[in-house]
Amino acid sequence: MARFRMLFLLAGLGVFSAAPAAPAPPVLAPFIHDGSFEPGDYGFVRGAFPGATAQQVADWKAIKAYGKACMQDAALIQDAELKKLGVAASVPEESGYQDHVCMQVNMADSVPDGMKSWEDFQRAMSRSLPYFQTYEIAVHDATKALESDPAKDTLEEQITAHVVPDQMWRFSAESREKIIGLDAPTRSALKSRLISAIINVDWGNSHWARHVLETQGWTSVLKAGHKPAKMLWTLVQHADVDPGFQVMALRQLEPLARSGQFPKQGYALLTDRVMLATTGKQHYGSQLSCQSHHYAPISLDAGGDNPKTLDARRADMNLPPEATYLTHFPPHC
Repeated sequence: MARFRMLFLLAGLGVFSAAPAAPAPPVLAPFIHDGSFEPGDYGFVRGAFPGATAQQVADWKAIKAYGKACMQDAALIQDAELKKLGVAASVPEESGYQDHVCMQVNMADSVPDGMKSWEDFQRAMSRSLPYFQTYEIAVHDATKALESDPAKDTLEEQITAHVVPDQMWRFSAESREKIIGLDAPTRSALKSRLISAIINVDWGNSHWARHVLETQGWTSVLKAGHKPAKMLWTLVQHADVDPGFQVMALRQLEPLARSGQFPKQGYALLTDRVMLATTGKQHYGSQLSCQSHHYAPISLDAGGDNPKTLDARRADMNLPPEATYLTHFPPHC
């Protein structure tokens, strides 16, 4: 029988009250609507560049301070939720879980990084916009064509309507490297726009997927078929904005994976995702980062640095050897 990696649970943990979320500075108020941040023309970043007025510089400092404070507050909130679930964790302070505006602002205020002047920034944002809008129109039209009615559509049809924008935005982010003729600043600006779109779709999908699993559970999803179960797993895997939800989903999956009702591979990949988010380590080597211009697993737990040990773990979960797994990714990054 395969050996399943379980999250360590701690009994009797006291739950502390997280500090209230840091308020956004007044300069950002015009960009926040219905709990979401819309950067518009990015004029709020003017203070990041030479030649800004004293007020613009002060506003920029306030934005950066807010970004740091709200991330820390959001991490405390998520830590508290995880402790309620019995998970010993310390969510990284740079992770803005549970605060959508905070995540959006931090993504937007990182756009000027590496750009030397306000003119360069404006030029890059202007040039990147038509490319982004082309992707945006395509995703919007595809999603609209699949618009779901929960009262009439099957669960598979509803899940499909959420998976399509998830996958389209991710494919868009990958395909930007294939666009010919983009200078480095424009490519960077386009990347930031696309990542912001992914953050937005993941936020909505994570809340919807949580509702499905809280009201119906994985067993009901599996009754709808393995295809919808796999698609919902994709939404859970990408719900990094809510590690508490991922823990809940993983716990529901564990007995189903043990009994063969759900693929062990999917359980292993979600385990790595949850472990990284809550402990900073992973067990099966599925989560990669760019290291010395090559993809490699991030932060393996004890014993994982031994290739034989890692491959044995992976074999238990019907995963290929790590070296074989890495051949599915570009040789350079």
